Amino acid sequence: MVNTRAVAVALIACAVSTSAFADDKKYTIADLKALVGQKSFKEAYLHLGDIAPGARNADWVDVGAAAAGGFLGQIEGEDAAIGVIDEIDREYPTLVKNAKYSKPRAEQGYKSLESCFGNSYGVDQCVKIAMRFIEVGGDKALTLKVSKLARRSMNSQGAVPFFEKAIAADKSACKDEDAKLAVVAGLGLPEDYDNAKKAKTLMATCFADMKDDVLKAF
Repeated sequence: MVNTRAVAVALIACAVSTSAFADDKKYTIADLKALVGQKSFKEAYLHLGDIAPGARNADWVDVGAAAAGGFLGQIEGEDAAIGVIDEIDREYPTLVKNAKYSKPRAEQGYKSLESCFGNSYGVDQCVKIAMRFIEVGGDKALTLKVSKLARRSMNSQGAVPFFEKAIAADKSACKDEDAKLAVVAGLGLPEDYDNAKKAKTLMATCFADMKDDVLKAF
């Protein structure tokens, strides 16, 4: 399994080394807008930090989201996309709420996680990066979608922490069939396992929707 975050760091580092930093010129908001208008998304993204934190107003967020979203569209290799998203989220968390970034983030992030989970190696890494992906995004529908992907991609009990997030975000997720399968699988684990404890809590939270499935299983 390719280390997605390492790939992302290398990709961004390579981009920085080949960008126009030789003269140490600081770009302005107007420069960033011009670059986005020219679809020079990578260059615009790499210069977002030129704007001082105190000057990162609504205009900066908008152009930053457009630059980051456009940059994602230029990345080759599905495995790399989720790592780059993870880096962007860590570096510029304020961009996540802007649709110009959040929309491509959701679409390409999910596809990249499909590729990540589809690999037979490195599932633990996929779990960690997927969990950060849904925690930062705060999107109820996307959280459930990723939870379902996790359930289908690995053993069902391993998806319990994802459904813990999904159900906390929206209790209607209790009705989801994948959620029920994950909880039932978690209840089958030894009682001292974290996922068994979480499954027990979820069963209590979702008892009205899950009681029949639990009774059938046990």
